[in-house]
Amino acid sequence: MKNFYRPSKITFGCEPLGGTDWGDISLNKIEIAINKALDIGVNSFDTAAVYGLGLSEKRLSKILGKKRHDLFIATKGGLKWTVGMKGTRAEILKDSSSKQLTFDIKESLRRLNIDSIPLFYIHWPDKNQRIEESMYTLSKLKRDGLIQNIGLSNFNIELLKSAQKVCKVDYCQIPWNIIEQPSFELVNFCINNKIDIIVYNSLSSGLLTGKFKFHSKFPKNDRRSRLEIFKNKSVFDRIDQLKKEAISERLTLTQYAIQKLWENKKISSIIVGIKNEQQLLENCSFLKKKI
Repeated sequence: MKNFYRPSKITFGCEPLGGTDWGDISLNKIEIAINKALDIGVNSFDTAAVYGLGLSEKRLSKILGKKRHDLFIATKGGLKWTVGMKGTRAEILKDSSSKQLTFDIKESLRRLNIDSIPLFYIHWPDKNQRIEESMYTLSKLKRDGLIQNIGLSNFNIELLKSAQKVCKVDYCQIPWNIIEQPSFELVNFCINNKIDIIVYNSLSSGLLTGKFKFHSKFPKNDRRSRLEIFKNKSVFDRIDQLKKEAISERLTLTQYAIQKLWENKKISSIIVGIKNEQQLLENCSFLKKKI
């Protein structure tokens, strides 16, 4: 078993591999993008058990093949689901109990077909479960070698502090982009306690690609059809200003948004959801060989 302690600065977001909430996708195009990402130096891939109800993990493992053992794969658990009738969304429940976390990790290991998970996050806080007990469980599973790093995703500063008292939190995953900032206190706590920050929603669900207009329409199988930010006129006014700033630096808005996060030394890695090679190349073109 190999240990991988550092993800690349760009992390390939694998939620689209689950085939849910991202509109129409092509698995073949995502596979091409993943292989291209490996060619340019990306070694980090972010998935979760809930993405496609296990499909993202299975598909990622198949695409990576034997290379999966040499890469920094992060996944998430602490959610359980009940599949409804055909055509309805699954019911997702938060469950960070010791029993569920242990089950989730073993299932992710099976779907990813690896011996140890480089990074495992609790996906969302569970108000019915004491975080201290969850952390005791994860610390034991880490000692047993089933996981190599412990992460918390979408946790506030109070819960993060409580978790850190039990055992070392290695990574904290939070939403962060140039129009939506995390709390100053949480970021500083991570820095002071040597907790690496991984950011997601770096392009604000595609809003920072600059491709959409106020009240753009999305199909029902695209989460953006439900997001209020796409109905906020003032946000689009801000996007227009950011486009001008990007042009002044000879960048697309996408490149500009990612570059601003790249330049922030408090951020260890930036998750970018990618559906095809064209998106990958645009997202990473300004980086050249600095991945």
